[in-house]
Order: sequence, then structure tokens, then C-alpha cells
Amino acid sequence: MATVATMTIGTLATTCAAHYCGKFQKQQMAFKDLRLRLTNEILNGIKVIKLNAWEPPFIEKVKKVRTKELSSLRKYSLLQSAFGFIWAITPFAALLASFGTFLLVNRSNQLSPSLAFTCLSLFMLLRLPVYILPEVVSRFIKCKVSLKRLSEFLDEEDLKEDMVGGIPEEGAAVTLSHATFSWSKEVPPVLKDVNLNVKAGSLVAVVGSVGSGKSSLLSAVLGALEKVSGSVDVQGRIAYVAQQSWIQNATLKENIIFTNSVDEDRYRKVVEACALIPDLDMLPGGDNTQVGDKGFNLSGGQKLRISLARAVFHDADVYLLDDPFSAVDIHVASHLFDHVVGPSGILKSKTRILMTHSVTFLSQADWIVYLENGRVQEQGTYNDLLAGNKSGFCAFLRDHVKRAVSDKAMNSTEESSDVSCNGEVKKNGVPKGCRVADDEKVNSGNVGWHIYREYPKRVGWKFLLPSILTTYVAYGCKYGSSLWLSLWSTDPDPAHKHEYILGYGMILVVMCIFNLVHWVIFLFGSLRAAASFHDQLLQSVMRSPISFFDTTPMGRVINRFSRDIDLVDKDVPFYAAMNMANIASMSLLVVVLCIPSAYFVFIVVVTSVLFLGLMVVSLPSFRQVRRLQSVSRSPVLSHFGETISGALSIRAFGATEHFVKTLEYLQDNSINCHMHAASLDGCRMVLVQLLTSLLSLGAALVTVLVRHSLDPGMVGMVLSYTLQMADEVSLVGLMSVMLTASLVAVERVMEYFNLPQEAPWRNAKVQPAAGWPTLGEVAFSDYSAAYRNGDKPVLRHINFKSRGGQKVGVVGRTGAGKSTCALALFRVVEPKTGSIVVDDVDVTEIGLHDLRLKMTIIPQDPVLFAGTLRWNLDPFNEHPDEALWKALEQAHLKDFVASQESGLDCDIAEGGENLSAGQRQLVCLARALLRNSKVLVLDEATSSVDLETERLVKETTRAEFQSTTVITIAHKLHTVMDCDQILVLSAGEIVEQGSPADLLKIKDGLFFKIARDAGLT
Repeated sequence: MATVATMTIGTLATTCAAHYCGKFQKQQMAFKDLRLRLTNEILNGIKVIKLNAWEPPFIEKVKKVRTKELSSLRKYSLLQSAFGFIWAITPFAALLASFGTFLLVNRSNQLSPSLAFTCLSLFMLLRLPVYILPEVVSRFIKCKVSLKRLSEFLDEEDLKEDMVGGIPEEGAAVTLSHATFSWSKEVPPVLKDVNLNVKAGSLVAVVGSVGSGKSSLLSAVLGALEKVSGSVDVQGRIAYVAQQSWIQNATLKENIIFTNSVDEDRYRKVVEACALIPDLDMLPGGDNTQVGDKGFNLSGGQKLRISLARAVFHDADVYLLDDPFSAVDIHVASHLFDHVVGPSGILKSKTRILMTHSVTFLSQADWIVYLENGRVQEQGTYNDLLAGNKSGFCAFLRDHVKRAVSDKAMNSTEESSDVSCNGEVKKNGVPKGCRVADDEKVNSGNVGWHIYREYPKRVGWKFLLPSILTTYVAYGCKYGSSLWLSLWSTDPDPAHKHEYILGYGMILVVMCIFNLVHWVIFLFGSLRAAASFHDQLLQSVMRSPISFFDTTPMGRVINRFSRDIDLVDKDVPFYAAMNMANIASMSLLVVVLCIPSAYFVFIVVVTSVLFLGLMVVSLPSFRQVRRLQSVSRSPVLSHFGETISGALSIRAFGATEHFVKTLEYLQDNSINCHMHAASLDGCRMVLVQLLTSLLSLGAALVTVLVRHSLDPGMVGMVLSYTLQMADEVSLVGLMSVMLTASLVAVERVMEYFNLPQEAPWRNAKVQPAAGWPTLGEVAFSDYSAAYRNGDKPVLRHINFKSRGGQKVGVVGRTGAGKSTCALALFRVVEPKTGSIVVDDVDVTEIGLHDLRLKMTIIPQDPVLFAGTLRWNLDPFNEHPDEALWKALEQAHLKDFVASQESGLDCDIAEGGENLSAGQRQLVCLARALLRNSKVLVLDEATSSVDLETERLVKETTRAEFQSTTVITIAHKLHTVMDCDQILVLSAGEIVEQGSPADLLKIKDGLFFKIARDAGLT
């Protein structure tokens, strides 16, 4: 009864500890999710972060979340240590209670060796299950927390399948009747009382100002919005072209074919219609070229045309086109309209709903819908709407017609010959160097000794040495208690029983306390190591050049920050501490067993050799399977991330099942590695049990042989610990294998410590003056550059100089090197030859942050981060509120932000999804205004926005950057016609330069041809 009572008390105490363990485990996992979400967001926006020199605040932001995560993990681990302490002391407390009860009820008051060591052996048999029970309960808690989190996610309301009906009005393909939509139930509607009837086979153009609800209307037809009232019906299959092109990490051809069966004739016609033939000739592998993660090595125009080609090849009934002409010049846009979207295009018999910022093609639309503030203000034919001279549509048209006419200009992004072709698709095999991302490296062989050295080094000797000492004290007390029990059981004087039982109890208490201290000390050291590994991994990744992110799938990087760091946080410390304890226990046990007779030395040596041989044989396969486990998770994460980013397109194309099956296939590969690991472990355990049985048999035979030279107490102790040694050896083998396997995570994390690094952020030897640059003079001198060592130069012998405050326009065809010039100025690419000098300072001689913080770039694709608007504008928290409001006013966003309840602290969703594309670009403009740089680069900053946003951006840059050197990279000629100097690039070289007026005088020049095609000459 005393034993049962003691075990019951221990169980209740551990149940209480387990409850709080679950609480802190849930907290830790929540912070881990937040950290991974931040990391994922950083990787998505790494180019913008680097160009703005924002790495430090983002690193600090991740570190703050990591600190909270480790704080929760510390609380969880401390409770787990207390949990382990309770379970460690419970068997011994139960044994002590049994002896005490026996002495109280037994008349002889004599504890015999047979009784004492029989009880000890029985309780020692419980030792292994009790020893691993904390880990079992810990895993159960993790499982419970994970299942609850999964359950909460799965219980979220699914996308309503009946949001979109399938029976529109007669003769119509799409019908919306009194339809009101919002992004969620908690926010106001974005579309209100929409009535629209789209006839089958017609072309409907949807226009409106920034934030009017154009993209939202397409999302509503796709069923991606919350329907508040009314109805929407669509008949037939849907194809969708998103405003932000979604590209898979596959070949160009696979992106176009998508989930359809291959039809070479149709494929050839689609590629030709979408003006992709010249691009295929430029790519090293033709249409078999791997386009990389998110199509990183494609221009915005190429990605858009691939997305359009995917939709056309899908052969749907209804086409939803979200501004498909924004990222191409007017010549290519005309080609796409004439050959694809327009009345004579390949889709002429299909229903097309075209959301556009351009007014150029409106006259050819069958029906026009004008949106304003989420409502359909006007709709009708082009001529009918023009008849209402004072209508909102006419005002919209008048406001944009001048820019629409000049939009016909192209800056030779693609010459006219580029889109006329013979229809021959280049089908090269993929040559060496064509693949942009290699398969993930899988190490083989032993985990290097430097890994074994590195972990203790990061734990720190001030934690490691005390932990080792307390372990030996704890296990010394444990085996000392057995020697004490041997003396007690052979002492014939019952008068000493109180001293013996008191001494036995004190030894056990000291053992358990030192065992607890061992775990707590090592816990703090392991958390120190975990923080160190993560911080260095983060630092190394953030210091890597953009070329690393271009060629490395995001899932591969995220895998390091998720699963590998999780193993470093939890598994490695646990198995390291267990091995430390097991080695201490095993070494002291060998000493104890060898005390009675030297014959036991032989048994121990033979057993150790056999177990060592087993480990040598089994460890390589187990270690390699663990490596394969880690590698197999990367494709799962990459595919999952790719699916999430393209969820709307996938649902629109009806490809959900295909992507689910692909995920299942990849997940099966990953689980297959887990199954092999479990099978190997099971096989090893069977062999361990066989060897431990042989050990027990050998020890029993030796005991019989030398029985006359051993007293009964020693015989009992030897037989008891022989049974225990089987468990000890088994545990040593198991924990050694598990430690080595878990150190694979450390190995993988440390692989990323040696990534190629950018130039230093600060150069202590060369510091630019505090006010540099004061003028903004930029000079390229015989500059040549390549993206990577061994690659062909993408810029060749660039020579030009701009005066301070001068406005420079850069034009050229796709692949001419326009954006590379901007990247060169910010040292994203480093020179092979030549130099770039800004205000008499060679940019290669100063630190990257000294350079990038002094210049500003507004990219083509606006990137915003989850957080507040204040954080997105001023991550360094350098500017007062007055400056932020002034920048917002200059960027024409003040009224919008003022209307938000939280003002500057209003929430921005990940990627700025709760803002329109135009609003996101205006936020980027406000950033540039805050930096007040002397050099500003506009890298096709207005190519993907509506005409109204383009007007606002141009007005602001003209008014606020009069004394700033502005370098404008554009494919719309009207955006650079007012520049002081024009650079015309071709194949990475400047072929023409001068003022627009001078270049127009060169009748056989490329710039003159562009202007003539635009009707400007």
C-alpha cells in the first residue's frame, strides 16, 4: 500500500506538471509560427530589404520573436525537468517506503540480502520505462498541442463551394445580381450592389481609379470573396491571369502546359500568340529552361506572358484577365491584344473579362464597366458611354487619354521584329548551366568531429563542466545507495536500522537533487547554444548575396529555420544530456560490477566490444536515413509555399486535386524516410535485446562460479545491476545513435554558416562623408559585370556620366541590361572591370550599407511587410510622426491613412494584400520621400499600376525630387521623354545616349524608330 500510495502521489504530481507543460508548449509553438512567418516574409522580400539596407531591423525583429520563443521553451523545459525529477525520485521513494513499511510490520526487523535485492531488482526493472516516461509524456504533449492546433485550423470555415452558382441568365456566361462582397465578415464591403450581365463570347473591359474594386470584381467571380448578399453565376471552365504573375519552379513549357495534356500544335500557336518566341531563343534551354523559384530569372513582362499563355492553353470558357498589359510596352501589348484578347485574337470566341488600366483598347471592347468606390457607376458600349459627355467614364477617359496615346511608345523592350516570328519553338535540351537551382546536397559518411566539438563549445564550459560533475555525483549516489543497501542487508544488528534507512533516504534525495541540477544547468547551456545557432544562421542567410536566393528554392532555406532549428532546440539537448548521464552511469556501473570479482571485467569487455560493433554497423545507415529525412522535407515546404502563393490561380484553373496529389506524393517520399528510420531502429533494438540477454547469462554464470568468494549482499547487488546493465547498455546504444542522428540537424545548419557573403556592410577604413552624396553625380566608367563568377557579362563597357540633379532615362529590350544597371549601382552585382563613382566616391570601396542607405530605389513590384504602416515606412524608427504624415501627403495617401482608425499604426497584411497595387506603390513612394536621397532609381516603378497612380508618382517625383538625380528605367516612352539624358541599351551595351531631342535627330537610330512607332515624330 505504501508503494502504491507513493506511486500515486508521483503520478498526480506529474499530471499537474504535464498540464503546465502543454500550456508552455503551445506558447512556444505559437512564437515559432510567428518566427517562421517573419522569416518567410523576409525571404520573399529579400531583394527590397537588401536594396534599402534594412537587414538590421529585420534581423532584430526576428531575434525578438526568437527570444520569446526560447523563453517559452525555457519554461517548458524547466517544467519537464521537474517532471523528470518527480519520476526519477518516485521509484526510489517507493522502494524506501517499501523498506520502511516492511521494517515496521516485520517482527524480526531484519532486512535480508535476498529480500533487499529482490525488491531492488524489481524496482530497477521499472527504471527504463520510468526513465523514458518523461520523454514519452513530452512527446504526447507535443502531439496533443499539434493536434489541437491542426484541429483549430481544420475547423476554420472552408471556402464556400456554392459562393458562385452555375446558372447565369440566358445567353450570358457571367451574371452578378445585386451582389455585395467583402474580404471577410469583419470588414466593410469592397463591392456594393453590383449588377452585371456578361454575354457569352463577349469582351468586357472593367476600368476605374485606384482602389475602385476592379481586381476585387474578378476575385468575386472566382468565389474568393465573402458574399454578403445577391448572387453570382458563372457557366463553364475558368482561366485566370493574376495581376502579380504566379510562376512555378518548373520549366517554361511546364508552366504553360500546367495540368493539361500536351498538344504540340496548340502549344506552338499559344506561344506564338503570346509573343514568347523571341524569349525562347534568348533562353539557354529554350522552353525547357528551368525558370527558378517564382520565375526569378524572368522579367516582369516575360512572367506576365507566360501566365497569359497558361490561361490560353487551358482552353477555358471564361477568361478573367487582371491587367495583363501592365508589364509590357504598348507594342507588345498591341500584339497580345490583337493575337490573344481582341476581336481577332485566339480567344475571340471566348468570354473575356479584362480589368485594365489602359484606355487604348477600350473602343474594341463589346461592353465597358466603369467602377467607382466599389460600385458600378456606368456600363455600356464604348460609344454609348462617350455620348454622356459629363459622365464619370468620360471624365476618366479625358484624364487619361493623353497618356494613353503616348503609351503607344515603347522603349525597345521588344522591337517589332521581336514579336513577329516563324512559329518555330526552340526545344533544346537543358544544357549545363541552364538549371538555376541544383538538387539539394545530401552529405554522406560520418558526422564530422567539428560538429561534435561545436555543440559543446556553444553550450559553454561554464554550463558543461558543472553539468558533468553533477551527473557523476548523482550516479555516484545511486550506486553508493546500493553499496549502502548491501551493508544494511548483511548487518545482523537490528538496532542500526534507523541509521541505515535514514542514510539510504538521504543518499537517494541527494541523488535526485543533483540529477535535477544536472538537467537544469544543461538546459540553460543548450538554450544558449540554440540561440547562437539560430542567430548565426539568420546572420549568414541575411548576409548572402541575392544570387544565392535566386538559385536556392525558398523551401530549402525555410527547412533550415524550421525542422533543423527545432531539432537543435529540443532533440539535440535531450539526447546530449541523456548520453552524458548514460556515460556517467555506465562507467560507474562497470566499476561497481568489477569490485566483487575481476571475472566481471571480462564480461564487461566482451559485451562492450559486441555493442560497439553493433553501433558501428547500424549507425551509418541510421545517420544517412536521417539526412534523407531532412532533405526530403524541403520539396514539401517548397511545393506547399508555391501552392499557397498561387492558391487563387490554382482554384480558378480547377487544379486543386492535382496540387493535392503532388503534395501527397512528396509527403509520401518524406514519410518513406521516416518509415525506414523506424524500421532500422526496430532492427537495432532486437539485436540489442539479444546481446543484453547474453550479458545477463554471462554474469549469472560468473556469479555461480565465484559464489564462494562473495558475500550474499554482494551477490544480490551484482545480479541486480547485471539486469540493469542490460538496460544501461541498450540505452547507451539508443541514445548514441539518436544523438548522432539529431546532430545531422546541426550539420545542416552549419552548412549555411559558410554561404557566400556580400561585401561588408561597413568599411571601417573607408567611410564616406556624413552628408555624402551632396550633388548626386553618377559616373559609370568602362563598367562590365556578371551575375555570378564564370557567367557571361550582362553589362559590357558601360560609360556615362550624369550631373547632380539630372534626370536620366534608361530604355532597352528585354534582357538588354536596364535593371542590371540599377543593381550595379547598388552593388547587387559586382564589377568585373571598371567602376561606378558617385560624387567622387568609388562605390566598391565603401560598405554596402553606407552606399544603399544613401540612395533609394522604387521597384517595379511594390513589397510591403506584415506589421504597421509606420514600420513599413520607417523600420529604423528615425522619423517623427510629422515627417511620416508629410511623406504620406506628398505621396497622395494622407486622406486614406487618416481615414483608418489606427492612422499610422494601421495594420498592413503580409505582402500588403489589404491594399490595392496602386496604394502599395504609393507607400513605396512615401518611403523614398522619407529617405530624401540625392540619387533615386525608378525601376519600371509605374509599369504595373493604373494610369492614375502613374500620374501621382510622376507628379510627386517632379515636384519633390527636383534637385535629385533620378534614373528612370521604363518601357513606356512617355515616362522618359522629359528626361535630360536617355541611355539606349542593347545586349548589355549602351548603343545610343543623349537628350531626347538629339536622339530624335538620328533618323536611322533605334530611339527615333521607337518614337516614330509611337507617333511622336
